Amino acid sequence: MSEQNMIELIEEHERLRQGGINLVASENYLSANIKRALSSDLAGRYHSDYYGGTEPARKILDKTRALAERLFNVEHAFIKLISGNLCDLNVLFSFTEPDDQIAMMDYTNGGYPLGLEKFNRKRVSLPVKEGTFEIDVEKAEEVYRDNDIKLTILGSSYIPFPHPVTEISEIAEQYSDDHVCVFDGSHVLGLIATGAFQDPLSEGTEVLIGSTHKSFYGPQGGMILTDLEEHVDKLREYIEIDLETGIGLIDNPHVNRIAALGIAIEEILEDDGYGERVVKNGKELARNLDECGVPMKFAEKGYTESHQIFLDIDEQGAMKFCKMLEREGIFIDITGRIGVAEVTHRGSGPEDMRQIAEKISEVYKKI
Repeated sequence: MSEQNMIELIEEHERLRQGGINLVASENYLSANIKRALSSDLAGRYHSDYYGGTEPARKILDKTRALAERLFNVEHAFIKLISGNLCDLNVLFSFTEPDDQIAMMDYTNGGYPLGLEKFNRKRVSLPVKEGTFEIDVEKAEEVYRDNDIKLTILGSSYIPFPHPVTEISEIAEQYSDDHVCVFDGSHVLGLIATGAFQDPLSEGTEVLIGSTHKSFYGPQGGMILTDLEEHVDKLREYIEIDLETGIGLIDNPHVNRIAALGIAIEEILEDDGYGERVVKNGKELARNLDECGVPMKFAEKGYTESHQIFLDIDEQGAMKFCKMLEREGIFIDITGRIGVAEVTHRGSGPEDMRQIAEKISEVYKKI
């Protein structure tokens, strides 16, 4: 058999994904118009007025920025970030110096594993209530009292329930005059945008960052949002090109991606009830899985308030179960985290959640 060429490999991927049920919490489905933007002539073009022929591209950036500010009802949206990780680095460099302390949740407790030490910053772990992914506010006060924390990044890869934004921001302000509180909403940005989760910017967060391709159903990339004029210049320094000070984190922001993001925002603005449907489907799938004998976490709290639900099985069991489901065309991740954003975006409802639960339970019985 001859070796597959690239087109054949792409087609293999598309057959797999189109024929399966995607419950990966970090992914979502792209509409035909979003895909059209990604594959358009913009994919090989620049946007700077340094080059001729870029006026339409600059209009696309301006339009997308305005759409983001409208969707999130904020004064300033930065839409050039090509990943959520670069959003984290942007706030890291904007608000801290080498050797500064940054408060975040540990990876072992569901936090994002940002390599702070690689950038000469120091991690201070936010305490988490045992058996949950929830910050322990009482113990957190001790952390802020005993350390000189300059930046808090509230957010996590495992986020079934809202974070205590108001409590943490108020505690941090007690112990630091120049502390900045950032909410990393990478997983829940689509729910925040549609009013179906918490509203970090009204709860005490100064800056909201996040990925644009998880519960937010746009292309892979990132956004930074804020109402505070005092932060705008610091954030912009690492995003916009300045020939005097040099390029920061972004050179070419990929105009095709920004056009695709603008289309996604237009679609979300017209998609009434999307976030609420996601949360409802998450609860429904978890409840049905529980009733079918598949052990689920957080039943006592209604399972979830986001797009994520969690199997209550050990690490090795979760990895084995993930591979078993994959062979049946059902995709989750190896930790037992399940997401319903994509199936909801594709039109699935409560009855579909029951049917998916039955399929998953059939596989679970074979473990």
